[in-house]
Amino acid sequence: MRRILYLFLLIPQLLWAGEDNQETDSLATAIEEYDYMHDSIVGKRGLVFMEEAHAYINVPEGYCYLPKNEANHLLAVWGNPENDEILGALVADSCKIYYDVEVGFMFFYEDCGYVSDEDANSYSYDEILKDKQAQAAEWSEERVKSGFDSYELVGWATAPVYDSEKKALYWAQHLRFHGEEEDNEVLNYDVRILGRNGILTINAVASMDDLAKVEELKKLIIENSHFNEGYTYADFNPSTDHIAEWGIGALVAGKVLAKAGILAKLGTLLLKFWKPLVLAVGALITFLVKRRKEEE
Repeated sequence: MRRILYLFLLIPQLLWAGEDNQETDSLATAIEEYDYMHDSIVGKRGLVFMEEAHAYINVPEGYCYLPKNEANHLLAVWGNPENDEILGALVADSCKIYYDVEVGFMFFYEDCGYVSDEDANSYSYDEILKDKQAQAAEWSEERVKSGFDSYELVGWATAPVYDSEKKALYWAQHLRFHGEEEDNEVLNYDVRILGRNGILTINAVASMDDLAKVEELKKLIIENSHFNEGYTYADFNPSTDHIAEWGIGALVAGKVLAKAGILAKLGTLLLKFWKPLVLAVGALITFLVKRRKEEE
């Protein structure tokens, strides 16, 4: 949003900066200078510890990890409020500024206890999908009442899969947001890695066109994310450790996050709003420049 306001402030000087292509050159220079002065990405590489989760990630080659403050800045760039629960985010290191980030995985931790995976293969994910679609319809009505566009859960983009060896559960939802001019097809990807005392929760939002890219990054995250020694799933002690009230199916259904109060916060990750704003500013500048030239 800061960048949008900044661009609006630039409009007068751009319009009267000179003739021919000077307006365009001034705009490009101003945007580049602002981006690299205020929004350059400086992420972490190598081994990164997430103390709150008693976990760490060995950042895959080609990516970097954004700590809490930087991850929140990325959320702000996408039009989301600050999230106190976020641990960090994983993005491609080819992204030099936050506005270049197309896909980012957001890391959270839920201290809910040990989640048993004994019944992991006993759930009907088709039935869970129907429940989630009904829930989405209710939430959509609330969005409309609040002045936002309606949306629907179309179905699984990737049906839920539990990897018993890596103690990782993942799935993806295909969401459709109904706009005035066209629908927006959104991919909402979820990963849950089970630990001794809780769950490493990882959430990504992207376009449906990015499904293959997100799937690949998901694999790298699962392979490179681990709980510290003493906090792994295998370290569970039934005599002393807290056992969660729910199982694998509840994780997919979202019941755990709903009870923890995190679900609403994760819901803010469903869309990235900044691009339409940038396009709107660009259209306004083009209009004003054209109008000025017509008046000369």
